[in-house]
Order: sequence, then structure tokens, then C-alpha cells
Amino acid sequence: MIRALVLCFVPFVEILSPLVCPMFALGISDFSIGEGVYPAKQLLALARRLGYRDLVCWDRGVAGYPKLRAELEWIHEARRLEGLPPDPRWTGFRLHLGSRFTWRGHGYGALPFTDAGYAALNRLLSAQAHDAAPGPEISGLGAPEPPQGCVLLADDLAGLDALLREGLYAALLAHPRRAQEARKALAAGLEVVAPQVLRFRTAEGLEMHRLKRAIETQATLIRTEALWDPAEAAVPRADWEARFPFGEPAVEKATAALLERISGWNLHWGEWVLAEPLGQEGRDLDALLREKVRAGVAARFKNPGGEVLARMERELDLISSMRFARYFLLVQDIVQAAQGATPRICGRGSGAASLVSYALGLSNVDPVATNLMFERFLTKERKDPPDMDIDFAWDEREDVIQKVFERYGRDRVAMVANHAFFKAKGALRAVAQAHGRPDSELKQLARYVRGWEGGLVRAAENPAWEVILRQALALKGHFHQFSVHPGGTVVTPGPFWEHAAFQPAPAKDKVSTTSWDKDGVENYGLVKIDLLGNRSLAVIRDAYAVLGDAVPADPGGHSRNDPDTQALLARGDSIGVFYVESPATRQLQQRVKKGDFETLVIHSSLIRPAAYRWVDRYVKRSRGEEAWEPSDPVFNELLSESFGVLVYQEDVIKVCVALAGWSHFEADQLRKLLGKPDCEAKLPYFEARFRRGCAERGARPATVDEAWDMIRTFQGYSFCKPHSASYAQVSFESAWIKAHHPAEFFASVVTNQGGYYPAIAYLGDARRHRLVVRGPDANASAWAFTAEGEQALRVGLMQVQGALAKEVEALLENREQQGPFANLDDLLGRVKPSVTTAEALCAAGAFDRWAPDGDRTRLMWARLGGVPPGVRPRPTDAFDRADLEMATMALTLEIHPAALARVRKGGGPDRAADVAKVLAGEKPGRHLRFWALVVADKEVATEKGERMQFVTFEDETGLCEAVAFPPVLRRRQRPFRVGEVVSIRGRTTLQDGLLPVLEVG
Repeated sequence: MIRALVLCFVPFVEILSPLVCPMFALGISDFSIGEGVYPAKQLLALARRLGYRDLVCWDRGVAGYPKLRAELEWIHEARRLEGLPPDPRWTGFRLHLGSRFTWRGHGYGALPFTDAGYAALNRLLSAQAHDAAPGPEISGLGAPEPPQGCVLLADDLAGLDALLREGLYAALLAHPRRAQEARKALAAGLEVVAPQVLRFRTAEGLEMHRLKRAIETQATLIRTEALWDPAEAAVPRADWEARFPFGEPAVEKATAALLERISGWNLHWGEWVLAEPLGQEGRDLDALLREKVRAGVAARFKNPGGEVLARMERELDLISSMRFARYFLLVQDIVQAAQGATPRICGRGSGAASLVSYALGLSNVDPVATNLMFERFLTKERKDPPDMDIDFAWDEREDVIQKVFERYGRDRVAMVANHAFFKAKGALRAVAQAHGRPDSELKQLARYVRGWEGGLVRAAENPAWEVILRQALALKGHFHQFSVHPGGTVVTPGPFWEHAAFQPAPAKDKVSTTSWDKDGVENYGLVKIDLLGNRSLAVIRDAYAVLGDAVPADPGGHSRNDPDTQALLARGDSIGVFYVESPATRQLQQRVKKGDFETLVIHSSLIRPAAYRWVDRYVKRSRGEEAWEPSDPVFNELLSESFGVLVYQEDVIKVCVALAGWSHFEADQLRKLLGKPDCEAKLPYFEARFRRGCAERGARPATVDEAWDMIRTFQGYSFCKPHSASYAQVSFESAWIKAHHPAEFFASVVTNQGGYYPAIAYLGDARRHRLVVRGPDANASAWAFTAEGEQALRVGLMQVQGALAKEVEALLENREQQGPFANLDDLLGRVKPSVTTAEALCAAGAFDRWAPDGDRTRLMWARLGGVPPGVRPRPTDAFDRADLEMATMALTLEIHPAALARVRKGGGPDRAADVAKVLAGEKPGRHLRFWALVVADKEVATEKGERMQFVTFEDETGLCEAVAFPPVLRRRQRPFRVGEVVSIRGRTTLQDGLLPVLEVG
């Protein structure tokens, strides 16, 4: 039996009119996967256009709420930046949080009106997510139950009855197309509310809904039924309120009372949420931090001077006033719990600017000596919580994260989500598949445009793709799916659901993730720790383990001051050296010819996509070829070490403060915007304010133009100085190993994989460093690449593709226990590998020690008992071996792939090394033709938006850098790709009189 219900709403005026009664809408955004058609900005605009000033986020889950909130805040911020008063259209507009969910087969919604209600809603959503997908056991999470402390709305009478039978308070969410249901509920004395649900507005919106349904269910459009129907299209508020059931006084009154109730509660937002380190609950954490920092400073500095001590006290005072001591202690606890008292980490990002971090062992660069700006990390005005980035060796990171979950409890820890939005490639593919188009057509488009970003335009040339193209363009920019942040981890003081909903992380065992991304987490106030993986830390770790006592006592300081290491970096001989091995960075080192630590810090930040024009000016000024006369004393004061060129994120902040009179907080908002996807749309507002501020302070227009032109180069990505300094320290340690122990260096680099170049390029560089590269060997190779003496490098069995890892490990274990294999029969008898593994090892050359003259053909027969009588297989020659090696290891040992192509296909009389002959006096402009392997490439856009490409080619004689201008790529119809062996035509040129470059013709 259905029981009557009183919601205990706050008393409301008896006489209600649509003209004076505050009413609201429930908005469904594109974060309702497979349903919602409106991104946040469009949903807000729709609600306002229809006449609403109150909007409830009505998604499945709460993932879209921070995005809606951020878009609403930007509307007000844009007016402020323009120097205009608040927009009356948006004054008083309010956003509320709610969520839809399913329980016992019925559809419901919940609108919290207390903190406990919000926590209960998060708990329900989290429990349902963990029930629906394999995930970790969460202590205290419990079974999914409708949340108390929320107004519950049922989609239909049956669902309402199910709640009432459980003694829960609820109302019916009515709709004009379900008028009979509303009349029944009212007749039974039940509560009925009728805010309008904004699902879609037009036929195109309903089409987008069906498209998203098809994509989500992996079905074709023709087989997909919509969840909604045309009668549910959104209408202006006045039209909605004129309809039954809203026009019924009882419904109107209940709806107004509902809004009144949820408006009396505000979601905690913007106040930092910080967990305490384990075992330190209740202690005076400020005093504990001071104690640890003072001890750390005494250990780090032999005789800390007044500057160090003054900075220490200044930082500690600010940290204490911001109640941030617990965060530093939490990070230290996590690091030490994972790796002990002396961990091998790289603390980077803005947190490395802190002397407190340095004293606690969380960063490796002295911020005082390196002149790092603490205010980039923490200021009194800062509203969003700062975070710290801690790099661990790449193969240790997952264990570190698991230890955090285990140590602090899976009910208190979650990783941060990444929100993936449809880009051109994903939109085109998803829509085409929903229309049942075959992959062959998509592959055809892929030939034309790398990365697919131009695929939509190219598709327009095919009339059959008209509808697909239109829908893909509409879908671009919509929310697509959740993934996991590379390392962002949050620990809360109590249960995580008190602050946010969380769910099992995709493709990560025993890990949960928030439904909010980095911005949502930070804007709410959750303070994350970035626990990241770094391959170069593993390179250094593994090399040091082999070198043992040969490693200096202070490898960081020793490497920075080592002349051989500095010389190696100055000549750009940094292939394999973390962070400075890209062609652009190596060329910059060669152009400036400096290998000291300070210069490397500048260079590692200066190489960014949009800064190429200013790089040239920096180079000329640093070499004394261009006189630098600062157009404003600000540039001389702030940018003297970089000759007037903005290099670091701090430089943007400094210039905005000094030239435009901004606060550090306001300048930091610009700095943050420059790295965001929506930068291009929002940047003009900041530019206008910047120019107004500069004009008010009397800055010359030319100075303002120069400053803003440099600020724009920070779009996309850029780095703060502590980040670059921390990485430069890793670079120096890595470069020291290369300079003094190249065999151990290259063995470690290739073993840890993931560098800028493929393995074959690293082995080519190893040969240029006079190392002998020896192939895989069943008796000599380990799993990893290894150094054999000081002049040889042995390929590891890990490189053999097709050999089953478990069987190779069994082979190595057997060899360790019983000794080397006497012959192939002995190996096959002792290990008994599968045919697949035996053939792969044989093809790669691992059995060559038992092959007569390297003839792998005869060895292939050994698995079958030997060569049959009368059969004379053709011996394996060097060319055959090279083919086999490329097929099984993606590298060659005797013949370079370029030489292989030259012999087999003819042509190419020149060599890659011939490009460098211009340095020996040969006149630039010589036309060359040769075969080469592509080992690196980088696409950029010209000022006209055309594509060009920088390419690194290699043959057996060396490397050469090349540039392919737009006409070349248009003729070629596709870019150069790493791993290709290509026939090159081009002419030599000389850049800066120093760098030989090939212009591909």
C-alpha cells in the first residue's frame, strides 16, 4: 500500500506565480555517457536561454558537476578581465548538485541538502560502481542503498512505491507525457514535483542522443533505440510551467519548496582537504615539520648561511599559516614507506622550489643556490591546492601506488581520473562505425593525415560521408570516457566518499579512481600527490648497480662539475641522456656550445613548440652575435640570465606582476590557462587585461608587444624552473655515465626502453662511441642488455620478439643452475622450448655459436632432427641474417637497414655523413641521394597552418638532421615515420654556420 508522504519542506508562500516563483531545471550533460548531448558550456547557455536561473546537474554520477561549475565561474571571470561589471543575465544564476541512479530496477534521482546527504550520495555511487565492475574490496563502503539526507525523486509510481515501502522519503518526478501518473499520485496524497529535465532541444539533439547510444552500446544507428522521445524536448520555462502537472498548485508549491530546501545547503568547495601522515594523528605537525626541516638543512648544508636559514623560516611560517605542514609530512611518509630513508627519486615540478622539500629529501636540487622561486609553489593568495610531483623508477611506480592504498586504506585513497574528450580521429571513427562503415575506409583516410586531425576535412571530399562528417564535427569536443591520471593520488582524512565519488580504475588492479579529473579535484580542494614513473631513474639505478664502487660518493654534485660530462653535453652528444636527447635540444646545445648545469636548465625549458623564433634570438644573444638592449628595465632585472627571453613559467608570472601590476595569484591564473585545451578561446581576455595594466603603468607599446608575444609561446606545455632544474640533475647523472662508462650506459638505456629513439638508433650511437655490439647468445646473453667489458655491448634475450618470456626465463634459470649449454641438442633437451620460441631465438642469432659460418638455415632443421638426406638448404648469408634480425628484434647486427635497401634496390650513392661535409669547408647546396632509416620525427605547423616535419635519418655512417617543408610532404602525401627505410633526396645547408642540415627535396 502506498503511504502518503510529507517532505518537511521549509514553509513557502501560499500564493505562487510563475512570474515570481523561483523554479529550476534538471540538466543532463555529456558526462552522462551514452545519453547526454550537451557539453557544460552549451547546457548552461540552454538553461539560461530557456529562462532558468537555477540548474541542477542531473547526470548519472557527479563527474560533470566541476566542469559546469568551472564554466559558470569563467562567465563571471571573463567579465572581470574585461573590466566590465557582472553580466545581469548571469547574476544570481545558481548551480546545484544532483545525480540520477538506478536501484532495484527503478530510476531515481537524489539532490543532497546536507553534507551527510552528499556523502551518502557519493557512497551509493561508489558502491554501485564497485559492484558493477571488478575492483578492490573497500572497507566500510557497504551495499548500494538510496542516500539519506537527500531529496529522492522517483521516475515512476512503481519506483516511488519501492522507496516508500522501505520507509524512505521521496517524491514523483512528473512529466507532461506522464500526466495520468501525476494525477494518481496527487489523488493518493503523494508529493509530486515537476522541474523540467533538459535532455535535448532540437531534432539534431535527439539525433546526437541516438548516436551516443549507438557508440556506447557498440551498435549501428539503425539498430539503436533512443532512451528519450520527441515529447521530452526542452521548452522555454513559461511554456513548461503552463502545462499540467506543473500548473497544478500543489505541484508548483512542492517544486518551489524543493528548490528552497536544496538552496539552503552549499557544497564544500575550495577549502583544502589534507590527510595527516600515518601515526601522527593528534601531534603538533607544525612543530614536527620544523624539527625535521632543521635537521635536514643541517645535513644538506655544511654551514648554512643566513640566506638559507632566513628562507627556511620564511617557508615554514607560510606553510604553517596555510595549514600545509601535514601535506609535506604525508608525502615524506609515502616516499619513505615505499623506498626507505634514502630513496632514489626525483622531486620535480613547483614543489622542488621549496627548501623544505629539499631538507626533507623530497627534491634533489638546492633551491637557494639555483635561485628557485618558492612563490611558484605556495603563496598566501593561492586558492587551488599546490601539489608535488615525485618521480620513481618506471618499474617501481605501480608498487609505490599500491603501497599507498595498502598503508592508508582503500577507503581513503583514490587516483585522479583523466577525462578524455572526442578529438577528430576518435569522433570520425566512432561515428563511421555507428553508421556501419568498414575499417578499410578509415584506413584510406589515415593515409592522408597523420594523427587524423585533418581527417574530417579530407572526408568532405567524399559525398557519401556527408552525414558522417556532420555528426563527427558535432561530436568533437564532447566527453568520451574516463581513464587514469599518470600518477595523481589523493589521500583523504576520513572515508573518501565524504568528499567525492570513486570507482574501479580501468585496467588497474586494486586501484580506485575519482570520477573527477585534475581540475575538478583541485577546485574542490583535494590535494593530490603525483607519483610518477621515470625511465631514466631506472637507467641510472641499473647502471650504478653494475658500476658499484666506481660511482662517486656524491654523484649529483660530481657529475655537474665533471669536465668530460659538460663537454659531452656541450657538443650535443646526448642521445640516450634523459630530457635532453631530442634533436631540437641536441642542436641547441651545439649552437650555444655550453654544457654547464645552469645552461642546461635553460635549454631544457626553452625547447617548446611555440618558442622557435625566440630560441634563435636567445642563441644569437648568447653567442654575442646580436646585441641585447632591454626595451624595459624589467627585462634586464628579471631575464638577464636568458638574455631577455622568457624561459620558465615563473617568467610569465614575474613579467605580469612587474609590467601589468598583477598579483601573483592573478598571474598564476594566466600561467595555468596557457597549458589548458581551451586556452585559445580564453586568452584574449587575459591579453586585454594585461595590456590595460601595462598601459596604466606607462609601459611602452613595443615592450608590451614583445612581452605578450613571448607569453603566447607558453601555450600547450611549458615548465617551471624547479621542474627543469630537477630534471637537469637527472640529465647530468645520466650524461656522466655515458661519458665515462658508455657500455653500461647503453645497456641500461636499451633495457629500460621508452626513450626518444628506437633501440636500433641507440645501438648505432653505441657503435659511434666505439662499442662493439654483440648479438643475442643462448650462453652469453641475459634477459637484459649487458656490458661485456668496457668496449662491448651484448643484446639481451628480451629483444627477441616471438620468444615466449616464460620459456626464455626458464632457459636462463636452467643455465644458471646447470651451467652453459654444450650444444643445441643439449639446450633443446634440457629446456624443451616450444617451436615458436626455438625458431625465434634461432632466427635472431641466439644459437649462432653452434651454426657453421652463421648458417641459421641448418639450425632451423635441428628442432626436427637435422637436415634430411639429399636436402641442400641455401646457406644463410649476411643479408638473410639482417632480414631475420629486423623481423625478430627490429635491429640488425652486421648490415644497417639502409645499406640493405641500397644493395637490394640500387641508387643512393651518397651517405648520411656527407651532410656534415659542409663543416669541413664544402660549399652548402650539394645535392645528395641516399638510403636512410628514420629514427626520429617531429611535425610542426607553419604560420600559414601548413605541415612541415623535422626528421632524423641514420645510415651506417652516422646521423643527419633534415627538414621536409610543406611542398615535400604534399608530394609525398604522408609524413616520414620512425622505423621506415626511405630513399632521400635533398641538398645540404648550414644553420648558424654550425649545424649541417639536409633540406629534403
